[in-house]
Amino acid sequence: MYRRFLAGAVVGNIGNWMQGTAQGWLVLGLTNSPGLLGLVSAVQTAPTLFFSLFAGVLADRVDRRRLIVATQVAGGVLAAVLAILTTTSTVAYWHVLVLAFLAGTAGSLATPAYQAIVSTLVPREAIGSAIALNSAQFNLSRVLGPSLAGAVIAAGGIALAFWANAVAFAVVALVLATLRIAAPPALMRVEASLWSNLMDGLRYVRREVDVAVLVLLAAVPALFLLNYLVLLPVYARDILRIGAAGLGLLSAAIGIGALTGALSLALLRPSGGSGRMMLGGLGVASVALIVFGLSGTVPLSVVALAILGGCQVGYYATANTLIQVRVPGRLRGRVMSLYILTSWGMIPVGNLASGIVAERFGAPIALAGGGLVAPAAVVIVALRYPGVRDLRPERTTKVTAAGSGV
Repeated sequence: MYRRFLAGAVVGNIGNWMQGTAQGWLVLGLTNSPGLLGLVSAVQTAPTLFFSLFAGVLADRVDRRRLIVATQVAGGVLAAVLAILTTTSTVAYWHVLVLAFLAGTAGSLATPAYQAIVSTLVPREAIGSAIALNSAQFNLSRVLGPSLAGAVIAAGGIALAFWANAVAFAVVALVLATLRIAAPPALMRVEASLWSNLMDGLRYVRREVDVAVLVLLAAVPALFLLNYLVLLPVYARDILRIGAAGLGLLSAAIGIGALTGALSLALLRPSGGSGRMMLGGLGVASVALIVFGLSGTVPLSVVALAILGGCQVGYYATANTLIQVRVPGRLRGRVMSLYILTSWGMIPVGNLASGIVAERFGAPIALAGGGLVAPAAVVIVALRYPGVRDLRPERTTKVTAAGSGV
């Protein structure tokens, strides 16, 4: 069953990466503005900031499979609308803004349920490997999707990328509809109010200091590192001057590095990485971002992005595993929604800020400046919270199994 889940996820993510790459190129062509490019990305990720906590409660109260299927259908319709507008040459910047916000809303409602489902499809001792493999498929898609999008754009068929994403959404919805996924334990207690359910999750995170630090630390890369994704079209067109095909190359370099990191983690650390690995990955990713931001050559940029991708997936896969194996099943959706709030909900703030800085001072300053902040956070956590530094999935699994009854 998990293999079917992964296969569907690969198709869906290839479509998403194709659309993301094509959408950035489309917006840059429509506006010629890094600031407006950052605004689109901010608008698309803003719903995560607004709705992720509610979505986490929802994931613990409703049938997760049906919730995800419904959001996949909605995403497919939105992708088809953008494809039609682009095909008919009637697309305008405000169309992209509105559709990006709606697509982000659908995605924000699905993500906590999607994250929580992974741990229900495999035995508890295999959660680390399952999350690493999920990261691997995501980053395999990151290699294939942008590369395909770059070729499509270079051939003058940008709308085809949007059509492909609409089809991918339909495929994912059909695959998920065939899976037998256990309902969350909270479905047996829906008489509690949404607010009461939400406060249960917040109280748990406040009580568990290590989990709280893992959740809060995720805001650092969201605010200061992931902004490089929204500025890639600027680098491809204006700094490295390698065009749409080159944009696909840069995105694929990130995916190759991330895929290598995810597979290495799955093979060498099947139970998941450690706290030290997580902090080290975040620190090295920061250095790689600075190198890419200041690089003016294609080979160095590709290498820096590959290292950045590998370290990025190492950080996220490890943090995700450490949280999932520690949190009781009945609270997992709500705690994961808090993690998503910080790890993805802060992205619109970072994207908007980096777009403004890039507009005024240039993209290299925007990226290099952000890369200087994250190492300070790594040092603070390593020194102030040694328990986080020493976390291992094997240890947290024993604690959770003994203490939660799940």
